Amino acid sequence: MSGVELESLFDLPWIVLSALLIGLLAGLFVRVARSGNVMKRLPFPARLVLVGLLVGAVAWWYPQVQGMGYDSLGAILNDAEPLDVLLALAIGKLLLTAITVACGIPVSIIGPILVAGGAVGALCGLLGGWLLPEIAAGPELYAMLGMAAMMGAVLQAPLAALMALLELTHNPGLILPGMLAVVVAGLTSRQLCGCDGFFISVTRHGLHPLQQPLMQALSRVSVPAVMERALVRTPRRVTRAEAKALLDAKPEWVIIERSRDDKPTLALKAAALARWMLEHDENDNIDKDGRLDLLEIPGQRLELAPIHLQATLSEAFDRLNTKHVDALYVEHGHRPGKKRISGIITRDAIERYYRFSDT
Repeated sequence: MSGVELESLFDLPWIVLSALLIGLLAGLFVRVARSGNVMKRLPFPARLVLVGLLVGAVAWWYPQVQGMGYDSLGAILNDAEPLDVLLALAIGKLLLTAITVACGIPVSIIGPILVAGGAVGALCGLLGGWLLPEIAAGPELYAMLGMAAMMGAVLQAPLAALMALLELTHNPGLILPGMLAVVVAGLTSRQLCGCDGFFISVTRHGLHPLQQPLMQALSRVSVPAVMERALVRTPRRVTRAEAKALLDAKPEWVIIERSRDDKPTLALKAAALARWMLEHDENDNIDKDGRLDLLEIPGQRLELAPIHLQATLSEAFDRLNTKHVDALYVEHGHRPGKKRISGIITRDAIERYYRFSDT
């Protein structure tokens, strides 16, 4: 496609209008793909059946919407697709891909958005040729600009879209209209539709956590594989003899249970308590009841949140982030007030496990 050129500067206003339309369609794609929370109400087999029925229904009349669509893209660039097929590719393939992503089915989006963008661009080129037949460029030019504009708007990656345009066409003369189309479409999608880049939206809204390498690895491992089991439980205030008895069990952590449920459970490094007892005599920091306040001991203390014994490391990682804590205590049992604490799992332990398993 190196011979395609911009016929006249009068094409630029029409390129801007075409890019506005492409930006709106890109925003629609991202918003539909972002609706995974709605689709999660259905079980995964039902979502598979739904996507299969939708694709099958459209493909019954327009089989071009199936697959990556590069053969259709070649036909678009050679002006060989009829008008109804262009409409099916521009709207049908775009929405079917977005719905598939929203249903949690792993698919590639780069190929489909290039095909849809090319189809929208070709439609705009045909309309421009019908309105201004003497000065408008051919639909092939608009198809290539539409590909770049759709890619840049969906991904919010204008430089990548321009590089793709240059590599596909080997025509540096398309950089100026390509920049115009990509910038206008990207701004339309971002400012008018309020859409971030597709991959940013997926990560931020958590649509496909299992597709992230870290979460995929952590979802295969249960919490007991990583938790630290050497711990003791104690109230906040203890006598020096009770503190010594706690350390005799050689724990890694001392779990400090609070008097009220609205106060967070804390974990104190046992080494900090042992060091304090070695450095202070029997009367230091002892209240009138002869007890030592463990919250006054200098050392590393972590706020804890509960997690069940059957949880996975990915669930533990999510809970650490949602509760804004650095550690979790692992509990099991079902009777209220009778749950046992089996261990403690820290953020550092999860990260160490991931780095170790990755090597």
